[in-house]
Amino acid sequence: MTPPNEQADPEGSSFSAESSGIPAEAEAQTSSPGTLDDGNQAPMQNPPSMDFWQAIYTRRSIRRFKPDPVPRELIDQVLHGGIWAPSSCNYQMWDLVVVDDPKINQELAQISSQMGNAPVNIVVAYGRGFSEENFANVQSAAALIENMSLAAGVLGLGSFWITQVGDADALRAKVGLPIDRWVVAVLALGYPKSVPQKGPKRRPLSQVTHYNHYAGKPIPSSADPAAWEPELLTIYQRARVLNGLRHNKPRAWEVHALDQALQDLLPQSEEATEQWLDVLPCTGILSDRMARKRKGTEWSVVERSNDVAAWCARRIKPAASSYLWPATGTDPTPTESQFDTLTCFFRLEGLRAAERSELMAQMFHWLKPGGRLLLGFVSKNSYHNWTEGLRSKGKGPGGVEYVLSPDPNIGPFEALAPSEVSALAKAAGFTTKGTLGLQATPTAEELTFRTRNFNPRLGSLVRGVGSVLRLLEFLPGLSRHRGRFQYRLYTRPKS
Repeated sequence: MTPPNEQADPEGSSFSAESSGIPAEAEAQTSSPGTLDDGNQAPMQNPPSMDFWQAIYTRRSIRRFKPDPVPRELIDQVLHGGIWAPSSCNYQMWDLVVVDDPKINQELAQISSQMGNAPVNIVVAYGRGFSEENFANVQSAAALIENMSLAAGVLGLGSFWITQVGDADALRAKVGLPIDRWVVAVLALGYPKSVPQKGPKRRPLSQVTHYNHYAGKPIPSSADPAAWEPELLTIYQRARVLNGLRHNKPRAWEVHALDQALQDLLPQSEEATEQWLDVLPCTGILSDRMARKRKGTEWSVVERSNDVAAWCARRIKPAASSYLWPATGTDPTPTESQFDTLTCFFRLEGLRAAERSELMAQMFHWLKPGGRLLLGFVSKNSYHNWTEGLRSKGKGPGGVEYVLSPDPNIGPFEALAPSEVSALAKAAGFTTKGTLGLQATPTAEELTFRTRNFNPRLGSLVRGVGSVLRLLEFLPGLSRHRGRFQYRLYTRPKS
């Protein structure tokens, strides 16, 4: 079945026990207010209905909501759809706290900024200590949330599943849940400002399904580049870029660093039309930024898959040419001495050691004699590894996808020692023409972003310590040697 892109007009549709799946006695109970509520009674007499597959294929995660209040009758119907989800041993140990008071929602937004976008936040909790084997409690709550998400779409509402709830214990206390209730997640609910007609692309069934025995290659759960085969890195990055990371915006502190590196190390070329290749831009975030600042340049990108290369090329205006690396034998690849300028930002850190050497050699090959390479990397000698260590020990979001790597990196990441990068450049034949180190301490913008879901008191403490540490930036040579962002300008000798 082809997933529909348009949501049918629910007006005129009827709702019945037979069509909804609610037991038949529910219809009788809706007309008998004194009847004991055993969970069968639907809150709405005639809620709109929708084809099952349409409800699934048109569901979208909504990030921007109208401020309009949501009638409680609609909210109750969403909740009722939720409690008909399966639960472990049918214990149904969930509790739902609906917050539709604007003042309380403002307070919740101080715990997690994601709870500040919708007029309704549904806090989903489960009985602490129940159904813990194999995370059956999480599975039960997740089934309920999925049901509510689908119900919201049928009712013309939008929803957003919030997993980053900040200080879960503070959230529990704020809404009055007792200590024996564990906050699992929050579902934001409201009228959407807009609904995307097409959802993100999905990993094809052929990649994710197996009959009787697993026959694939798993995406590694480690952030160590050595654990990632090149093919798996290509698959993962393609999926992340094409399936949902297009909306990513550049981080302000990274943009500032890029702008300064361009200004200090790579001034505008005097060439009439400079041939510029951005190497492995992935999301194209920085490619787009550079193209806006360097008008009149003829841009190209080279990536690991055709889809990602095409996406990055379209992000640049006018559209750039696209190439593939490593070479496949059929797709276009950059040629010897083709480009005046190359840029490569935060990509060596995600590659295996052998691939790093190979890429440096290729970049030397692609440059014209006398051409320039601006390389950016995260230094192992900076505060990066310390903060990444804190995150990995539970002081921040867990998972490979939350490794503290700068955009546009996606996937494995390992900060490099400047001496390692120098050795790679020398082995490839490059000559060093300039160095720049930036941000020996986190910027105020980064700390504000990183602590947005912290407990308010802890967040203020971290930001205060950061403001004191930033005074160290004035020490001569500190950023050059200890800056997190390191940039190197290399040239290919003319002879």
